Amino acid sequence: PYSPTANAVVTTCARQSRASVGARQPLRVRPAHCLATRDVMLMLALLVAALGVSTARRVGAPRTAVRVHGAGVHMMAAQTEQSGQQQRQFRWGDPARVRHDAPGVATPTGRGQTVDAKRLVNQEDVSAMWLSHILVSTPDMAELLLQRLREGADFAELAAGASACEATRGKGGAIGWVNREGRSEYADMILPAEAQALAFAHKPGDVLLAPSERGVHVLRVDDVTMRLRASTLARTRLRGAGSDLTPLVEAWDKRRREVPERPLTYEMITMGCQMNAADSERMSGSLEEIGFQRLDDTRVPPTDGSEQPALGKADIVVINTCSIRDHAEQKVYSLLGPYADRKRRGEAVGIVVAGCVAQQEGERLLRRVPEVDLVMGPQYSNRLGDLLEDALNGNQVVATEPTFIMEDVTKPRRGSAVCAWVNVIYGCNERCTYCVVPGTRGVEQSRPMESIRKEMEDLAAAGYKEITLLGQNIDAYGRDMAPKRKFADLLRFVAEVPGIERVRFVTSHPRYMSENVITAVSESPRLMPVFHIPAQSGDDEVLNKMGRGYTAERYLEIVRKIRAIIPDAAITSDFIVATPGETDKQFEATLELMRTVRFDASMTAAYSPRPNTPMALWPDQLSEDVKEARLAQINRLVGEHALEAAERFVGREEEVLVEERNTKRPEQVIGRTRTNRLVFFTGDIDELRGTLVTVRITEARKFSLTGELVARA
Repeated sequence: PYSPTANAVVTTCARQSRASVGARQPLRVRPAHCLATRDVMLMLALLVAALGVSTARRVGAPRTAVRVHGAGVHMMAAQTEQSGQQQRQFRWGDPARVRHDAPGVATPTGRGQTVDAKRLVNQEDVSAMWLSHILVSTPDMAELLLQRLREGADFAELAAGASACEATRGKGGAIGWVNREGRSEYADMILPAEAQALAFAHKPGDVLLAPSERGVHVLRVDDVTMRLRASTLARTRLRGAGSDLTPLVEAWDKRRREVPERPLTYEMITMGCQMNAADSERMSGSLEEIGFQRLDDTRVPPTDGSEQPALGKADIVVINTCSIRDHAEQKVYSLLGPYADRKRRGEAVGIVVAGCVAQQEGERLLRRVPEVDLVMGPQYSNRLGDLLEDALNGNQVVATEPTFIMEDVTKPRRGSAVCAWVNVIYGCNERCTYCVVPGTRGVEQSRPMESIRKEMEDLAAAGYKEITLLGQNIDAYGRDMAPKRKFADLLRFVAEVPGIERVRFVTSHPRYMSENVITAVSESPRLMPVFHIPAQSGDDEVLNKMGRGYTAERYLEIVRKIRAIIPDAAITSDFIVATPGETDKQFEATLELMRTVRFDASMTAAYSPRPNTPMALWPDQLSEDVKEARLAQINRLVGEHALEAAERFVGREEEVLVEERNTKRPEQVIGRTRTNRLVFFTGDIDELRGTLVTVRITEARKFSLTGELVARA
């Protein structure tokens, strides 16, 4: 029962190769991208049989014994088992390889190092700050105002009512840009030099008291301008036609003169989480700001070689990467292949690797794939245009140094006309032993509340109806600020932005999830009753080894509080199974937690060893068979609970925000309930897009619903 693909290849291959074998020349067979591993091995076995050769070896693989009995070919079972093991290791990661690669992986936020962004970032790189102030006469008055701000008072309102500065009182206290060097006469008059110096020791979002000859300034840092800190390397000469080192900008100028009607285009490939999706929107906005147009008709090259896609001819390709699991990291190199090949053929294509793999690998990525022009960590997503300037002039650029996150000066290219992401906190200060995120996304940096609300107001003016607030650990919002702020206060501050109908948020951490957040959600009909709280495990010992900082009982206490305050809220989670040393009993404790909570949905994964994490170096790694078995078992339970949760909606009338057309059934539209359930129903998308409607639910599936339109809100 041979594969048809293998048979088709062998029929031609054997005929063409007999001459080589007869001449006693070595026959080299390299697996093509279009063949699966199983097909390659079967092809070799058939080829050996056709040529009458007794043994064969696949280049770069263990020796394979093949015995020929008439027309039948028998491959040793051990080789088949080894092939399956190799495929599973590609999926979940090979601990031996990760241990080998881990030394030398440098991240700006390694374990045991500081989590204070002001200490990590070189303050001399701050070239300017946007400042606001409230000027008062005494320190006691300043302390009183600072306390009001801690309690959630609006800075602009306090400035209008209490500031003694006539020049800024009517502008919400805004001073504007203050430069570190070449200060302006206006800024010096409003904010004397000694107060400016104090401000430059802080970061965006901080509020401080700065005495001067004018009195005491309650001073807020709203934004910064950072000097770029990037490594620039001379371009490596490539093989073949790619040996031409003409800078991309010169090659494009020449083409524009020859084909003036063809615009410069870009392709954006996004992997991973919502944070990456938001970063890709900002990078797309940066590219369009400098004149590139998005190439919409390209397709991501498949990694299994199943088909050859019609690759677009984008002038710049940006791959925004994810390294949360080994499979995602290895996929990056598969994606890079066709674009690197274009460059080797002499095409003028710019290749940018952004995101978490870029931050993790840095210059090592350039050594592995020398065709890449720019490697940039996620903290530089809104500086893509600046970084490209060096790369397009013939250099290779690596930007992975810590930096303060600047507010965007360009508008992101949103992926939806109804729903939008808004970042509220970047990075993560946790040190979970399995997780690569703190090293790839840096330390926590919260955005000022006023900046977040301003972005939401701009989105409302552009017609957006739903906002999802993003943070790797969103409940930690404000703890890096001076003075500290609370996420619940942010929710109340942004809940009533005119024009925004719905506000969601992800991701919560059980260690920091507070009853105050649950209460805030219950108080406003615009805050959606959905809580994504990753449990990761249901066993206390495993949670302790993970470094999660809570117990299973603490997690259940959070669930009980949510159900008591908002009975119909949706609760979702993440789980990792088969971490090193996890016993059957500990895995069963996870299943028991799931049975107790009965989650609306859960994301699951088998443990994948990651570079620069303690857990990857532990000796008691579990087998791939155990990982696969436990993952299958937990996924069955996830499906059961998801269907059970969905079925409670059948017969109910639900408020649905219509987002887009159902591309599989164009007569239908797609929307979401308040609890984030996908709903399909018949309707005209041109009339309904962005509107709130009432839908009667008629059918439930695990992760979606079907209904019929009852009324428009």
